[in-house]
Amino acid sequence: MTTSSRKLTACIFISIVLVLGGLSLNALSDYGFSRELDPVTGELARDLESHYDEGFPVRDLGTNLWAAINYTVFDEGRPGVTLGKQGWLFTDEEIYPGSESPGIVTDNLQRVSAVAAYLRAEGVPLAILVVPSKARVYAEKLGQKSPAPVMGSLYHRFQKHLASEQIVAPDLLANLTEARDRGEQVFLRTDTHWTPQGAEVFARHAAGQIKALFPEQSWEQTRFVTALGETRRHEGDLLTYLPLKPLFPSLGPEPDTLTERSTGPENGADASAESLFAENTAGLVLVGTSYSANPLWDFPGALKRYLGRDLINVADEGKGPFQPMTEYLRSDEFRNHPPELVVWEFPERYLAQPINSEQTLAWFERRENLLARSDDQGRPSIH
Repeated sequence: MTTSSRKLTACIFISIVLVLGGLSLNALSDYGFSRELDPVTGELARDLESHYDEGFPVRDLGTNLWAAINYTVFDEGRPGVTLGKQGWLFTDEEIYPGSESPGIVTDNLQRVSAVAAYLRAEGVPLAILVVPSKARVYAEKLGQKSPAPVMGSLYHRFQKHLASEQIVAPDLLANLTEARDRGEQVFLRTDTHWTPQGAEVFARHAAGQIKALFPEQSWEQTRFVTALGETRRHEGDLLTYLPLKPLFPSLGPEPDTLTERSTGPENGADASAESLFAENTAGLVLVGTSYSANPLWDFPGALKRYLGRDLINVADEGKGPFQPMTEYLRSDEFRNHPPELVVWEFPERYLAQPINSEQTLAWFERRENLLARSDDQGRPSIH
């Protein structure tokens, strides 16, 4: 934003505040003071606040109006979203690193290696599926905007690190871009996540490479089928950063259209997580983020279909990739029913995001300390 546009923004904002401030006084004009309400305990303040909220609907007008001005005049949304071309929205987490620390990516790469080393020590093979960012696959939709240099190099830096650590990590970026070039939409316009079609493409090529790289596993044991459900409008998570409703919804991007999917075994006898964990080993375990946890994309279903194997999905939403992994490694399920193979779905952008979970950070710190103390005492056990 230029200096002149900043000044214009400030003038518009001040004008809106003054107008709405004047209008808000009307909400207090008919307030009836009650002597029964104790001002000392806060009863009077709560009653006044409730009356004000009910009598000041133009508060929503202010929110919607400011969002409309920012969107139409300055091509901006609330912090958290980057506006692209033709109604495409991108999370800021794909454009900017989430920490000013220059070592954030290096630290997280070391944590990925620590998880891989721990699983290797436990005799559990690991495959990491790095999900390329939407801003990478649809870079042309960003227009004149571009990710910070550290974000632009993130995917290839991640893949290079995994190769140097001899960690299985199929490079699936080309498969998504080829599908995009064929006219398939592999990411949603208004959402952070992929489309069910993008999840399908990713799962198909990931499964092919996993089967080739782990031939000792028993594949094609079960045939899975996918059923298509209702086609409906999907308002993506990034639209929350454009609060244009209820007054100006037509100004914003159109919601996406999404066809629901569900996948199950052909014979209909689905194996639940409880029954799978009841065996001596847990078989195939999928760990990851909302790309795997949200049933709208049906990524676990597509992966099962192409692998010909059932799997236990311990992915979680809103926690990033590290927290679900460390929670699983600390769980009774992992300790009592070690998996034959762990598949870790990992969106690339999280390499540049700090870990917010203290328990997760403590797992890595404790592991490093135990490894340092046990060089001559055998392999440590960390749960």
